[in-house]
Amino acid sequence: MARRLNALLLQLELMPMARMATKDQLTKIFALEIDAMRDEIEALDRSARRRGTLRDPEHREADRQVGWAYRLLHAYGTTVELSFDDGSEVHAALLEAGAEPGDIPFIASTYRSERQGALSDREGRTRSPFLRDVLHRMGQVGLDDTALNRDAASEEMYRARADALLASAVDPRKPKLSGGAQEPERAPIDAIPVAPPAKPRLLWNADPEEAAVVPVAAVRQVTPSIPPTSAATASDPVEPSKPAPALAVASSKTKARKDLPLSGFDEQVEKLVANNQDQWEEDTASDVRVLVGIFRGILEEHGVTHSGEITQEHVAALRQHFNHILPNYGRSPRLRRLSPHQLREESRRVADDAEKDGRTIRLGLKPATIRRHLGNLDHFLKHLRSSHFMVPEWTFEGLRPRKPPKGEVRLQQVKPGPDDVRPVFDMPIFKGRERAEKPDVPGDLVFHGSLYFLPMLYSYLGPRRNEFTGLLVDEIVERDGHWAIQIKANAVRRIKNAQSHRLLPVPDELLRLKFIEYVQRLKELGHTRLFPELHSPYLKRNDPGDRFYKDFVPVAQRCLPGVLWERPIHALRHGFADTLKNAGVSEGVIEDLSGRLGETETATRYTNPTGLALLRLIISRYPVITGHLEPQPIQLLPWVEQKLPPPWAGKKSGDRFGDKRGTRPKKSAHKK
Repeated sequence: MARRLNALLLQLELMPMARMATKDQLTKIFALEIDAMRDEIEALDRSARRRGTLRDPEHREADRQVGWAYRLLHAYGTTVELSFDDGSEVHAALLEAGAEPGDIPFIASTYRSERQGALSDREGRTRSPFLRDVLHRMGQVGLDDTALNRDAASEEMYRARADALLASAVDPRKPKLSGGAQEPERAPIDAIPVAPPAKPRLLWNADPEEAAVVPVAAVRQVTPSIPPTSAATASDPVEPSKPAPALAVASSKTKARKDLPLSGFDEQVEKLVANNQDQWEEDTASDVRVLVGIFRGILEEHGVTHSGEITQEHVAALRQHFNHILPNYGRSPRLRRLSPHQLREESRRVADDAEKDGRTIRLGLKPATIRRHLGNLDHFLKHLRSSHFMVPEWTFEGLRPRKPPKGEVRLQQVKPGPDDVRPVFDMPIFKGRERAEKPDVPGDLVFHGSLYFLPMLYSYLGPRRNEFTGLLVDEIVERDGHWAIQIKANAVRRIKNAQSHRLLPVPDELLRLKFIEYVQRLKELGHTRLFPELHSPYLKRNDPGDRFYKDFVPVAQRCLPGVLWERPIHALRHGFADTLKNAGVSEGVIEDLSGRLGETETATRYTNPTGLALLRLIISRYPVITGHLEPQPIQLLPWVEQKLPPPWAGKKSGDRFGDKRGTRPKKSAHKK
């Protein structure tokens, strides 16, 4: 109620001459719309009779289901995303009001489609047919075009359409032939009583009785109304002031929503993660946990104690917080432990110190990161509502950074070509290093592992980072006499989507540089992971992709100062696709190699993924950029050879690269 009153005050301030809708105008809109709907339905019936038939039961079934969807739009409006799951209050309300269980999926689909159109209209992205009808009705009754008046007119039209469609669902195959009874004459529009039509609008934490008291003309007294289909006929007179049987969601049986203390946020975020365990990667779940932690800190900073006290102000405060923090704060355990207020102060101090030294540090997260964070907050707040906790209404309109057009996205990511990637393979990792712990110091030793093979795999095949860092030894397979890499979900990591499941050929250059011998040596030692040095036995959650990034990128930055491009590992994926495209490879084949689903009907419906034989031929079009490297006898990292935890995997920070429990590799193992 407070939100709507604030909107009314803003409307009056911005448009002092705009007139609010009167009861009479809204009643006329209802009458005009229900008459138009009845005329349309009668025309369909008349056309069917002219062909010697009656309208099929399926058509009237659809009328009834669409009528229920319009009834929900009238009852809840378009700002609320309803849950239709079995056991939800909406599901129970529809069944109690007369809908059948088999109707629910169609009702839900229609409701969401109409709601999406209304939201697009509200944001100014479209001008849907329904909005044109609303504006036409408003013009017919002389109603000013304002946001509040549009909402009021839309509600009456939803109610009118629901009444007409639910009444039309009565099967007329057995007409009454007793005679004498005629359809009651429809009342002239000007003669229709001006009492406000019934309009269910239940506040989130209010009892049904409390939801009916709204002290302004535009927010009218409400009485929930969904007439049962068995009691309505197409000839019933319009009685907008007479309340019909109530929708179950607004019945006295409905329990008030509960306030969730901030201390309960952690438990609820884990329930949200569990609900999406089959859809979310661990990275996504981690992002949601981080976001909820940040939002909780913002709420505590503003003195909020439970979910019922969350307001739009706090959502806006979170958005502003993102503008004043270091963009890479997440890489620092110390910064991650700070409260939002402390993080903003520390970020400002770091930026000021850099400015004194003549450097510039830009504060604020990137737009894409902010969009992701706000999307995760939306998931969480909707989860709280669906779990029957009190959460007032919120919006991200005006807060969420716009999504860049596709043309801009193309320019945002570097696409290094073969000549750009070639210098990477001059590093000591590939040509010889001093010892295992010094991959950036030139020497005579070549160690085979993730640092050696993964950059080649990324360059020649263009996979996603985790697809290859999480490979198992048994996923290097032989098919039709050729070696291949089977990408699928496994115990180490999931895959992004169904099309990510694919079979890729092992490039000839990796065969020459003894990749298969490396795999066989791991099998002999009993390793299950293809790159065991990326795994820590002490961590509950171990992302091998992150570990490889931390191992490889700092070394590359030291060896190639000023040369390495931004997001280097992902850039290799982009460069691979760009190189093949310029070599004349079709986009469909590139999509199959990259594990993406094409957008054409041919790609999605009529063809299977490209076969292994053709893929071997295609990847050969990528130029050889490792030809200067000589094959070396397989030599594993000492800790992999001895099946020990890697040096970085100490239980405490002081144990890293020098485990005091006796697991540090012997010196003799470093210089075979």
